[in-house]
Amino acid sequence: MSAISRRLTRRASWLALGLAACGGRAPAGGAEPTAPVRVVPLGQAIVLETAGPPPHDTVVSFLTGQRRIILLSHGAPENIVFAELDFPASAFADSGRAVQVEVRPRPGLYGMDVATSLALRGNASVTFKYARYFRAPVRARDVFGTDAVFERALAIGQVRTDSLLTLLPSTRPASDVLRAEFSAPGRFLVAAAP
Repeated sequence: MSAISRRLTRRASWLALGLAACGGRAPAGGAEPTAPVRVVPLGQAIVLETAGPPPHDTVVSFLTGQRRIILLSHGAPENIVFAELDFPASAFADSGRAVQVEVRPRPGLYGMDVATSLALRGNASVTFKYARYFRAPVRARDVFGTDAVFERALAIGQVRTDSLLTLLPSTRPASDVLRAEFSAPGRFLVAAAP
């Protein structure tokens, strides 16, 4: 191998190493989680705010064993999708039973309380869509510097009974969209931890 070939090989190796070390944002296809599971005190989390008309509380009843998607939209006049809950056919243990799902959006926040009349088996998901009414709190700009950096740090969190927030592995199926799976009902918030 000539001296020039060795030098080019070394440069290519350093370039590959540098690119690997930089990491970066997951592709918009969303196969990679934005962050691993992390638990933070709820008071430290910075929750994404919404400037849009709030979605209404929703109660939906259906039979288990069939996939059910519940869409929540911001209020009139635009009625833009705020969030989506997806309950696959296998979400509940018993097939063919009536289940009731109650959803209460959190005023002024990208968040909601979800209650189910039957226990979840797992693999349900929540997706928040925040392209139109994204509003970073003042504290987010103080901590992260810009809205773009704050947005990249966002994940969907589930509030625990001990006032801690579990930031779930969240994916980005599209720009300004976050999705996470959950195995128990509760309060879900789009948030970042400093």
